[in-house]
Amino acid sequence: MFAHMIYGFTGPDDVRWIEAPEPVVDGGVVVDVVAAGVSFADLLQTQGLYQMQVSVPYTPGMEAAGLVRSDRPDLGLAAGQRVAMLVSHGGWQEVLSVPPERILRLPDDMSFEAGAATPLNGLTVLFALETRARAQSGETLLVHGAAGGVGTAAIQLGRALGLRTIAVVGDEAKREFALQSGAEHAVLDEGWLAAVRDLTGDRAVDIVLDPVGGERMTDSLRSLAPQGRVLVVGFSAGEIPTVKVNRLLLANITVIGAASREYFEQHPDSVADLWARLIDLRQTAQLPDPPVQAYPFFDAQGALRAIAQRRATGKVVLSTQL
Repeated sequence: MFAHMIYGFTGPDDVRWIEAPEPVVDGGVVVDVVAAGVSFADLLQTQGLYQMQVSVPYTPGMEAAGLVRSDRPDLGLAAGQRVAMLVSHGGWQEVLSVPPERILRLPDDMSFEAGAATPLNGLTVLFALETRARAQSGETLLVHGAAGGVGTAAIQLGRALGLRTIAVVGDEAKREFALQSGAEHAVLDEGWLAAVRDLTGDRAVDIVLDPVGGERMTDSLRSLAPQGRVLVVGFSAGEIPTVKVNRLLLANITVIGAASREYFEQHPDSVADLWARLIDLRQTAQLPDPPVQAYPFFDAQGALRAIAQRRATGKVVLSTQL
């Protein structure tokens, strides 16, 4: 098979597409990969900046979709069955051996590209909104970085959960993309707090979902209603913000960490439970599949550069079907 390998931490240029031996099965489910997701976390891994380090050389990629190679009657899986996968790394290769608890059944009407785009962002956002923030229908959700993979998932899932969604984005093209993705309102980064207050009036924001970090934390706290919550999902801006806890005390507000990867490692059954919830929302609440920006499977460098240069909208995926 062929696989993408990282030999150092110099960024996208250090990702190599090479011939490699197929993985050892060792009790896992063998899957022929059709598509694989590419995330900001993958970019950080190529730079040695991700919080969970993997020794080089290794294959990146935390999510993929494909076809089960052989019958596994002990798991209720048949050869040719369509599945998605959520893994710690290794998704960017033509064949995967996946722990059974990380195999997710793919609906027949979901494309492989959408299936590869959904596990990491979709389950992270669902975990953040329902498990951590206890979001309630009718609340107002503000999403930073709303044109990216996590942001788009937050807009779509927020709407499916009955939340009023407000997107914060970097430019007019991304503003239009966020609205097309289902945001009720979308505003630009510059002056976003004043623009949001103009939209909400006396009704402040209940939940802020922030995968960006940086200097916007203070204004995110200022945007909140009493008992409001800021969900910390990541730091794509590169800067980890600090919080003056007196703001939390005086306004009765909360900053909540939503580290899904660590939670899934500690609670492995939660992956299947959240996936079942997401698929149910897809069927009953008309949750759309994520918009994808697809690259040929061999072009991981190009996909990573699109994320690094902030040219990507929606979820970036690698596909063998291009």
